Amino acid sequence: MKTTAEKLIIITRTLPEPLLEELLDFAEFLKRKNERESVTARGNFARHLHKRYEGIEIEDLPIPPRTTTRTPPDFRSS
Repeated sequence: MKTTAEKLIIITRTLPEPLLEELLDFAEFLKRKNERESVTARGNFARHLHKRYEGIEIEDLPIPPRTTTRTPPDFRSS
């Protein structure tokens, strides 16, 4: 059974030069896309959080005043 790479080599032997250029362009696109996605998957979330909260100091955050708890109504019949 032939590998995918071997099958591609056999097919490329029969293709004219303009189609080989297209095939090469597409293969390079897939390679760049795969490299971008692997880098993005590893560091994107942390980078996103860092950018989102960059420059925020805890002293600048508004802290709402504490409210007293509400006493629930008494539904027992008298």
